Amino acid sequence: MSGVRAVFYRELVMLWKKIGKLGYVFAALLYPLIYLFAFGLGMGGRQGLGDGYLPFLVSGIAGVTVMLNSFQQTAMSISVGRLYFRSFQSLILSPVSAGEIVSGILLAGLVRGLISGALLLMVGEAVFGVSVANGLFLLGMVVGALCFAAMGAVVGLLVTDVDEISLVNNFFITPMIFFGGSFFPLSNLPEFLAQVAGLLPIRALNTVLRAATFDGEVMLCLSLMLVLTIAFFVWGLALIRNYSE
Repeated sequence: MSGVRAVFYRELVMLWKKIGKLGYVFAALLYPLIYLFAFGLGMGGRQGLGDGYLPFLVSGIAGVTVMLNSFQQTAMSISVGRLYFRSFQSLILSPVSAGEIVSGILLAGLVRGLISGALLLMVGEAVFGVSVANGLFLLGMVVGALCFAAMGAVVGLLVTDVDEISLVNNFFITPMIFFGGSFFPLSNLPEFLAQVAGLLPIRALNTVLRAATFDGEVMLCLSLMLVLTIAFFVWGLALIRNYSE
């Protein structure tokens, strides 16, 4: 566990230096805030949810915020360290196991996602007077942040150029943002597209964030995210054990 703490502390030190700059916090929340204000002020109750649209929207954009920051910041931290600063190689050469490296990175991704999600919730409550947090919401944020951090770790280890992360964002993350039920119910989509969108991890996260009680659907969504987390964890473990660069 000392290796996990060391890697986690290393990532947090880098995060703390970035958080000290106002531009970092603003950049991390820029797109979610644009979505929040554009859809919250522009769409209002036009999604067939009446007064329930704003809580629906805030929950969805909180999920988007967790996804973007857990995934992108983890992927960027690893890829930049590998390809530009060459600092990741020193981590590989240190007396820390591959499992401890991946675990420390995932915990740091969890913190990134929770911080950004909490900031978004504060803005939602301050501006729109909407409070959506409960026990299930917090559980969903934790599991979702771990899931997307694990995904970001694998992408960060696979890319050969930092710009390739933009391709993943364009062809995978962005479609999930708009078709994962973050801004409108999946029932508004054509049936076939709704069925495909229902398989997306962001849809599972949104379902848990919006749940009032723990039921079978919530359990299924949590299980999906946990299975993906384990799968990406094992993949990242294999990539680090076979690391050669």
